Amino acid sequence: MRLTSHILLYAVLGVGAIQPSGALGEATSSDEAYREEPMDRPSPRFMSIEELTADVGFESELQSRTVRTDSLGWGRPRFAQRNKQYRFQETLGLTGRGSLIDERVLLYDAMIRGGLSQERFTEDSSSLFFDKGSSPNGTIFEYDLRLQAFPVGKVAGSGYASKLDDRIPRPFLPSLDRTREKYGAGLFYNDPKLPMRLTFDHLFDDITSRSNYLQDDQEQGEDSLRYETTWQPTENHALSLEFEHERRSDRYSGTNTRFDTTRNYFSLNDAIQFGLDNRSRLDTLLRVEEERGDLPRDVFEFAPQLRLQHTDSVFTNYKAQYLKEKYFDLETDTWRGDWGITHQFKDILTSSLGFYGLQQSAVENADLSELGALANFAFSKKNDSGIFSSNLSYLHSRTSTDDGRQSGVVIDESVTFRDPLSSYLAHPNVDFGSIHVRDANGLRAYRRGIDYRVLRIKNNIALQRIPTGLILDRQTVLVSYRYRVFDDFKVDRDRIDLRVQQDFEMGLTPYYALSWQDEKIDPQDFLLYRDRNINRHRIGFTYRTDKWSAGPEYEFNDDSIDPYHALHANADAILFQNDRQQLNIRGAASHFRFEGQQFLEQRRTTLVDLGLTHRYALGPRLEANSAALYRYQTDSLFGETNGVDLTASISYKIGYFTVFVEAEYDMLELPYSSDDSLGIWLKVRREIPIIGRPRG
Repeated sequence: MRLTSHILLYAVLGVGAIQPSGALGEATSSDEAYREEPMDRPSPRFMSIEELTADVGFESELQSRTVRTDSLGWGRPRFAQRNKQYRFQETLGLTGRGSLIDERVLLYDAMIRGGLSQERFTEDSSSLFFDKGSSPNGTIFEYDLRLQAFPVGKVAGSGYASKLDDRIPRPFLPSLDRTREKYGAGLFYNDPKLPMRLTFDHLFDDITSRSNYLQDDQEQGEDSLRYETTWQPTENHALSLEFEHERRSDRYSGTNTRFDTTRNYFSLNDAIQFGLDNRSRLDTLLRVEEERGDLPRDVFEFAPQLRLQHTDSVFTNYKAQYLKEKYFDLETDTWRGDWGITHQFKDILTSSLGFYGLQQSAVENADLSELGALANFAFSKKNDSGIFSSNLSYLHSRTSTDDGRQSGVVIDESVTFRDPLSSYLAHPNVDFGSIHVRDANGLRAYRRGIDYRVLRIKNNIALQRIPTGLILDRQTVLVSYRYRVFDDFKVDRDRIDLRVQQDFEMGLTPYYALSWQDEKIDPQDFLLYRDRNINRHRIGFTYRTDKWSAGPEYEFNDDSIDPYHALHANADAILFQNDRQQLNIRGAASHFRFEGQQFLEQRRTTLVDLGLTHRYALGPRLEANSAALYRYQTDSLFGETNGVDLTASISYKIGYFTVFVEAEYDMLELPYSSDDSLGIWLKVRREIPIIGRPRG
């Protein structure tokens, strides 16, 4: 079948020829156009098709979303809006893979699909006198092409182009529709001493919400050119170089404002291994990052680092760093030095001691200097009952500022959100308007009032995430800001962190954790500055078996800003499991009692998260999956919040015929509004093998 298809394809394309047989080495014509070939040697072919499959598909979709708000007083009556979307798609596709000229020359893997689409949108709002509706229709075109040139050669190349239409599910919120286009190419030089790679990538990502008014729409465009190489003259020496030119264009959800940024990045890293078993190492890093546009950030860093392995159990570290950062009008120069020694006693105790010092100069802002020492001890030893482990660390630092007529500067402070707690910035007296919040990669800018809120508590600044925004619970972000300082202002800080636990062989693990911090401010007449003291204790246990685990915890946080007591409980279990199905459940609950301070009210907060997942394989061709998430939060000051996220799917496959059905229900009930949505998807696909694919 495959040979017949090749002959037909060659005849249609007019490339290649079927060669007659003759005596070995004897030409059958004067110009030797044809030569005899061995019987077991394949004929030269311009194109080889290893697999070729056609498919016919049908998809339908029904989405319904209802948003309601309560009456907020005179002139702000109750509001309700319902949006519905109906969509039908009929597609015809073709998938193939193989080689061109020869499998050592060019490999390809391609998919193309086209068809028709019909849609119907309706909107019913209490603010409209009549319903809105539209019925657009159009065509569908989807593709994915992958190429590899000379895959085993000294010089290799690759290329790709694709378009993808899918959706992004969000817990407790409706899914988003996404269209992503990507294409790129790469050139590779394969050499053991000097490998090189040059690549270009283009990405355009468009996300559309199901509502015309909630402004979830966003766009992301990115073009990047990257060159990488590593020179390794010996086994113990490597020099790596990386350069990247990137252009980004983003429009974030909730706004029509675009952010365009051009970025150039260069890094050089030299690594040399030497000494005892080559365990000593010298690393030197040079990094330059230059950006222009709406979200510019410039970085220059030079950082050598030396590790000396003195014996099998003792090594020392020496670090130096110069770092220059600029983000908008915030600019700093930092010089830092570190020294440390580490000792390993058998497999039981690891001890380390270190000292550091840094000097930070801010352009047109106050300067900062800091000296510190830290010690850490990690202990782990087996006993008759299991394993006992502990970790103790101590940090002492002194921070001082100069030029109090200016402000101090912080660039990219790491802050993690944890519901229902507020996240406090490290420095007091922060300039409210200078706060910039980005994601951990520094690529997305979050918006105040939509993704997070800022609260001033005493002379401290707290950040709280907004549940309907883009920041997730327990997500880490980067925060840049200015803060007010005074001349000759010094802070001495001592911090101790301790954790001890016993892992019993029976599955029980009790533990205790302590975080203690004491600050002293000199001089004491700065009434705007208050000591930030912490006295946090956590005690609890976890019990684990093959089928389930559970554990409670009591937390006491005597923070000088917002002290609280809390009870936590976590559990997960496999309720049922066999060869055909599995049912899992998990849950977490927390209750916080905030004591309140001069500027904060006492409050009680309860947070409950429940999750249930089920997988049922009805047979080799039929499988069902379902999941349920529930969140309940009540706060004595801010009211109740309920969230429900339900998904269920069934997939059936027999031969080349596939049916997939999925349903999703989301509900988010806030103190003064609610949001409900329902989505149903049906996908039917029939594959038609043409070449090279056996029936599975």
